[in-house]
Amino acid sequence: MKTLFDIMRMIDLQEEVVSKVVNIYKNINIDKYEDLIKGMLDIDTAVESRDKLKEILKPDPDNMKILTCMLYALRYTYENYKEKGISEEIFRATTKCYTRFLNERFIGYQEWVFDREWWTHKQICMSIFRLGELEFEMKNIDGDKFISIHIPSDSIIELENVKESIKRAKEFFKEHYPDYANVEYRCNSWLLSPSLKKLLPPSSRILAFQSLFRIVEETYSSDGYISWVFKRKYDNFNELPEETTLQRNMKKYLLKGYRISTALGILDLT
Repeated sequence: MKTLFDIMRMIDLQEEVVSKVVNIYKNINIDKYEDLIKGMLDIDTAVESRDKLKEILKPDPDNMKILTCMLYALRYTYENYKEKGISEEIFRATTKCYTRFLNERFIGYQEWVFDREWWTHKQICMSIFRLGELEFEMKNIDGDKFISIHIPSDSIIELENVKESIKRAKEFFKEHYPDYANVEYRCNSWLLSPSLKKLLPPSSRILAFQSLFRIVEETYSSDGYISWVFKRKYDNFNELPEETTLQRNMKKYLLKGYRISTALGILDLT
């Protein structure tokens, strides 16, 4: 079985974070959390196990303790990948989200804090996979099975890349999860917001991505786009940076009192 150190090397974890994780690993008896760590391997118990771990591990102000336990859990996830015949390349691509999230936090706030523990149980229990530029999550809500598409911050969403990623996903689920071979592919994201047509040129990659979906719902319940576009949260929109065309145009839009919606789209490649 892979060691914790193997996992950290596989995902190119930042040296600064490796030092913190190693120190925690040496100073907590991780074996006593084994049941909860293994609980994160099952989608039905992952959230409850994660939440119990977080409570037990307090105080954990930078979430490095829960990160250590999650990375430790990936040792078992790796074995489950092998049993399913899923490649190490897909394992690496999927679990490098930990490194990406840590880097995003550092870019925005200049601190090594793990702030996505509410999300990364999905990688442990194998409900989400990165296949090319996109991530694909198996969802089952009251018997309604579908694939939810997510767009990582480091993805290059050229239309051909996106189509290739979707093609890979369809082949992947047909082979490894046949119950999801013929389900709908949906995306719920600010990147599908009709508002972006006012902010971006017709040649925009984001607008090309939007063209693949049929929009069925639009809400204004989230401001997650702020952190995605501007790298961190801002209370005062006057302080928003203007380093890219999208940042400049979105800042003007927000200062006029408008907001960016979140749209639900159904993939339509016909």
